[in-house]
Amino acid sequence: MPQSERSNNSNKMEFQLLLPLPLVVWLALAFSPSFTPVRCQTVSCNLGTSVRQKRIVIRSPATGELAKLDSCQYRVAPWSSQVCQVRVDFERLDLPQPQLNATTQLLECRAFVQIQRFRLCGRSNGQHLYFPLRRGQELQLLFRLASGLSGQSSWQLTLTQLECPLESAAVATRRPAVQLPTVRPILPFLGNLLPRTIFGGQSGLGSGSGPAAQLIQSLTSPSMADLELLAPLGCDQYFRTQTGGIVSFNFAGGIYMPSTRYSICIKGAADDEIRYKIDHFALSKANSDAPGPAYDTDCRSTVKTTGRVSDYLSIPNAFMVSRPELQASFYCGSNLSGQELVARPPFVMHFSSDAQSSASETGFQLTYAVRQARTEQPEQTEL
Repeated sequence: MPQSERSNNSNKMEFQLLLPLPLVVWLALAFSPSFTPVRCQTVSCNLGTSVRQKRIVIRSPATGELAKLDSCQYRVAPWSSQVCQVRVDFERLDLPQPQLNATTQLLECRAFVQIQRFRLCGRSNGQHLYFPLRRGQELQLLFRLASGLSGQSSWQLTLTQLECPLESAAVATRRPAVQLPTVRPILPFLGNLLPRTIFGGQSGLGSGSGPAAQLIQSLTSPSMADLELLAPLGCDQYFRTQTGGIVSFNFAGGIYMPSTRYSICIKGAADDEIRYKIDHFALSKANSDAPGPAYDTDCRSTVKTTGRVSDYLSIPNAFMVSRPELQASFYCGSNLSGQELVARPPFVMHFSSDAQSSASETGFQLTYAVRQARTEQPEQTEL
């Protein structure tokens, strides 16, 4: 081949390698929902199809429209195949208060929102919950509206889909070889326009080790913001700041949710400790007329019987500052109000309530502070 022809071909190849690359990459970034900046979409209820966005805002319909409905349902599809949790922030949740069923004498929610195993009613503004998702699973939210009570219903929820890192190769090899994309594919025809010498390999966009492939791979990975937001396994609520406040659901309504169990976790290091200051505490106990403390068996019988009282807040590995010899695991009644507790990791509390109710069941309110653990330990004495 003459030198001039080789030079022309080389120039043509260089042109093909340099010019299409920025154009196609930016087209991919512009049109692919996987690569675009995080978007927020507001959706209406009773959708026939599911919504697929990284962040979604759900607002209640206008009062006039709400009065015509008996339910509102939302379906949220995973943003990518790496979505493993959805954090739901209840910016506003105002629903009718739970009512006592005259026949069963049990507390029930006539109007409620159902998300997986959680059924909430009353007022819980500012609360949040985490919901685990299996790969490809949708999250469904159902607002059940009671006749004549729709005027008391209003909500605004923000849903954030969180992505987990890909499994290690060692774990993946122990599972069936199912070929699933790690992210939703971008426009397929764009892959054919990309120079293979830059993006590498014949297995598709981003499969090589070139600079463009590294860019694509970095864009498809979970962001550090997601990794920070992910809740530990088994945590229904997760507080990441060193100080903060925690209240029971419907604390503003004066009664906590019936038949509810959930775990509250707080971020902390292995060499930290946490100090709880109990501002308000009023949970039922087995014998409400008996004076004295309400700990452990007063809150949760070791034998399960019909109608047993099972309202408690469990704070494991903790001691009471005013009574360091008292190291209970379950707390109920009202004696905890005004007390301070210190606990060591892991920083987790478990709340449980039964379906029964009384005027004393107003819930709990506390503040916490995570700090460097002190070396001295409280003396343990026999109770």
